[in-house]
Amino acid sequence: MKIIAFLIAAALIGFKGFAQDSPVKISGYLETYYSYDFNKPSDHNRPSFIYSHNRANEVNVNLAFVKGAYDNGSFRANLALMAGTYSNANLAAEPGVLKNIYEANAGIKLAKHANL
Repeated sequence: MKIIAFLIAAALIGFKGFAQDSPVKISGYLETYYSYDFNKPSDHNRPSFIYSHNRANEVNVNLAFVKGAYDNGSFRANLALMAGTYSNANLAAEPGVLKNIYEANAGIKLAKHANL
């Protein structure tokens, strides 16, 4: 839960911290859910074949992410970090912090006059 609070705080700070013409853009996404299971499982887990919205009888975050993007015309980079029950269930086999990476890429413009 601490990472979710951090992601939300970073998104709110980012929205107020940058002007419109800045090469840095901060965005975020938050998806919550509540599902009720009449079987009332004691551990609040739904069957293992349900990979999304897999917790029952409690409010949860399915997917939350904060994305930072930089583009100055000749260099661009994106980094988005995610948290929630979706990433925990689907990326459980990923090592360490890799299961929290939603998007990561970088690029360099090689030609001066390319309009790509």
